[in-house]
Amino acid sequence: MLKLIAALAGASALAAIVADWRETRPPLFLALKPLTTILIAGIAALAPESDYRLLILGGLVLSLAGDVCLMFEGDAAFIGGLSSFLLAHLVFMAAFLIGLPAWPVPWWVLGFVAYGAVFAALLLPRAGKLKLPVLLYGLVLAGMAVTASVRYSALQSTGALLALIGAGLFLISDSALGTRKFVGRYVGAQGLILSTYWLSIGLIAASTLDAQ
Repeated sequence: MLKLIAALAGASALAAIVADWRETRPPLFLALKPLTTILIAGIAALAPESDYRLLILGGLVLSLAGDVCLMFEGDAAFIGGLSSFLLAHLVFMAAFLIGLPAWPVPWWVLGFVAYGAVFAALLLPRAGKLKLPVLLYGLVLAGMAVTASVRYSALQSTGALLALIGAGLFLISDSALGTRKFVGRYVGAQGLILSTYWLSIGLIAASTLDAQ
């Protein structure tokens, strides 16, 4: 069952990306986008019961809400999506820190901090009235990557590594989204945003299969 759900999620993601490559939001895309996230959440739903799994599922549900908001245009939809994903990251952060014997902060978190600083310098001057929400979201997003790093540093497990890679991909996806929103549209933006996003939450969902 797990392999079937993963395969269906991959097929749905690919079909959604192809359907909306030109960002016209056809009906097929509007159906496949939430379906893909639901299927990915199904991976975590099949994992052994744990507090970690429960929190990850909560974060994926909030991500689904963000997906739905971002299917529409306008600042209101963008703020709705931003708020949903901000809450999702907070829940993911709580999951990554749960049950750790210690909170060792590895050196490579400096890379996440530097990456966030560069994108903040690029996007914030262009964010206008959305500057404060974007700054807050960026800080929480970076915090999610840091806590994933702490989890992997503490546990050195396969599940923790999947969560760390997923957190890094989330940074890339949101950077691509922010660039499209505030700098300008570019060829292949939707493909880059969605592929890295679904890989990200897919890996985070899969991390529940090896939770400690």
